[in-house]
Amino acid sequence: MKQFIREYLTFNKRERNGLFVLIIIITLMLIYLGISTSFSGSQSVDFSKFEKDIKQFNASSERAPLFSRREDEVKVNEYEVKQDDSNIERFSFDPNHLSVEDWKRLGFTDKQIKVIQNYKAKGGKFLNKNDLKKMYCISEKQYLSLESYIFIPETENNFQPFTKNKLESSKPKILIVELNSADSLQLISLNGIGGFYAHAILKYKTQLGGFYSIKQLLEIWKFDENKLKDIENKIAIDTTEIKKININTCDGKQLKHPYLKWNQVNGIINYRNKHGRFQSVAQIKNTDLIDEMTFSKISYYLIAE
Repeated sequence: MKQFIREYLTFNKRERNGLFVLIIIITLMLIYLGISTSFSGSQSVDFSKFEKDIKQFNASSERAPLFSRREDEVKVNEYEVKQDDSNIERFSFDPNHLSVEDWKRLGFTDKQIKVIQNYKAKGGKFLNKNDLKKMYCISEKQYLSLESYIFIPETENNFQPFTKNKLESSKPKILIVELNSADSLQLISLNGIGGFYAHAILKYKTQLGGFYSIKQLLEIWKFDENKLKDIENKIAIDTTEIKKININTCDGKQLKHPYLKWNQVNGIINYRNKHGRFQSVAQIKNTDLIDEMTFSKISYYLIAE
């Protein structure tokens, strides 16, 4: 037994040298590892940048893509120009029969007016308020500021756009009379309009300077709803025919109008003499004599130039 142990545990000189070198190598490795860890230290990973990127990604995924932006946001950038609100007027209007000057009074830019005029020139027509809202040159904000002033007669839904010389509609063909350019013979051709009412309509048209709504016929003596109902689908109105009064150059006599009382006329003239020229028709309300209802009617007949 001793002999066996001695054979396996006894090293010769060469083996002892090898074992010694191995121990030295192991010792040096342990010393190196201990020294390197004490100098290098532990490094922590900063995840804040990754967390920030993740938050930005999540936020962007919740937004609508660029091409799905609301159309009115695009329209504001392309067509609207910031204007002085004091120069913008508000009055009842029919977008089918509004002059360029009146569009400007409402605060529309030349570019917006051009788009609308092109639409109408190609046969476009506004049958209801929403048709104006659909115009890509008008923003949601601008439309909402105008919505309560838009007046489109029900007869607009029944006829195609008209001209002074010839008015056409779908079959069966109906003769349409344009009130502001009609003569007595054309008026008499309407069902229920004889010589008496034809004369009354022409007389009132002259006093007003023209009609802006068929409802104004009810202001004529003895002209009632039944008579209006009989002819409303056979008449139309071109507001460009209205004769307007320049409030910066007129005198009291020229400003006389069925919608203005004598004290209101004097108030407008006196205000102009005291404060100078009117910058807009809306300024006549500064006289404190013109209420909103009166202004909504008389504004069709006034300009400030």
